[in-house]
Amino acid sequence: MKKKIILGYDFLKELGGLERVMFFQANSLYNLYNVELIFSYISEKNCDKILKELSLNKMIPIKQISKTKSEILQYLTSLLFSKRLVKIKSDLIISHSFMYSIMAIKNKEKNNTPYVVNLYHPPNFLYNTSLKWANNLPRKFAYLLGLIFGNYLRNIDKKAIRNADAVIAISKYTAKRIKEIYGINPIIIYPMLAKDFKIIKEADAVKNLERFNLEKPYILLHGRMIKDKRPDMAVKAFSIVQKKLDIDLVISGTIEEEENIKSLIKNLGIEKKVHILGRVSNDELISLYNMAKCFLMSAPKEDFGLTPIEAMACGCPVVAWKDGAGPEETIHDNKTGYLAKPYSTDDFANKIVLCLKSKLNKKEISKSVNKFSEVNIKKDFLRVINKISF
Repeated sequence: MKKKIILGYDFLKELGGLERVMFFQANSLYNLYNVELIFSYISEKNCDKILKELSLNKMIPIKQISKTKSEILQYLTSLLFSKRLVKIKSDLIISHSFMYSIMAIKNKEKNNTPYVVNLYHPPNFLYNTSLKWANNLPRKFAYLLGLIFGNYLRNIDKKAIRNADAVIAISKYTAKRIKEIYGINPIIIYPMLAKDFKIIKEADAVKNLERFNLEKPYILLHGRMIKDKRPDMAVKAFSIVQKKLDIDLVISGTIEEEENIKSLIKNLGIEKKVHILGRVSNDELISLYNMAKCFLMSAPKEDFGLTPIEAMACGCPVVAWKDGAGPEETIHDNKTGYLAKPYSTDDFANKIVLCLKSKLNKKEISKSVNKFSEVNIKKDFLRVINKISF
């Protein structure tokens, strides 16, 4: 009989890097183990779309650990009732969040069930005290918890991480932060690059993008447009670039900051040069990467950054910050892209111009990210899981 592995996370409500990694891990484990995904809150509105895009094996069950339909209430009940996983029988737990790490250690204390923690970054509400981070209601609630119960929660968090049977970090930058806070050396397993992202025929890319009427050469900004990612810096840098070169800017992805971005674009007087596409299909995204002259990564201190990897796999060079974070581990300066002085929009603009004028080799750019392939990352991940006695 196959052993059972639970993968747990707080929310299933949006499509991001964490969700991609979590679902990839579940698919990777399926043939060897009974796998189950557990969330504290599942968005009825977005769940089906997320499952479809991430191609989760249909035989893997997805459950909500509580019946609450409120994100805030879910967060609070997870904290107050951290023994809820004790009642769910499993042989191994893989946590993807602070809350599930707390529940996992409670389960280990009660049932001696081993657990793995996949850390994307240390919990911001405990170790990032900037009010700027708390830019929506759930974050404001978490920030308030951190202010009131910070010392208590940090002690619980450190205990949960230090007692895990394995801790996985998504980059060297994240591993360094984990070492500083928890005093342990995690295993580094990078997020995987989906095999769909590759160089395709120009004719196919053009056909996939017909509905957007992108007639001029363009640079691309794609991803979750939230305040943390600082899309405004990319737009400001572009406003400098377009005065020097005849180039457009394409913005795609989940754009939570759309009104602010539109207002900024209007104030800069570049409305005719910017195309806001919103969400695009996977085929359209691959085509956008293939046809873009360069990709912009303006998020500061990004722990890893999956979109630059996707862009480079499609032969598109990347401009990002040289701020010691994840992109420095993946972008080879002057070869697969350029790294700008943090956080100078003028230098970012200069690097964009340099990127546009340089004749970087698309095939070499694409080869540079082979190590992030699904095949390689799956091997690394299963090696960690199979070493655990359970």
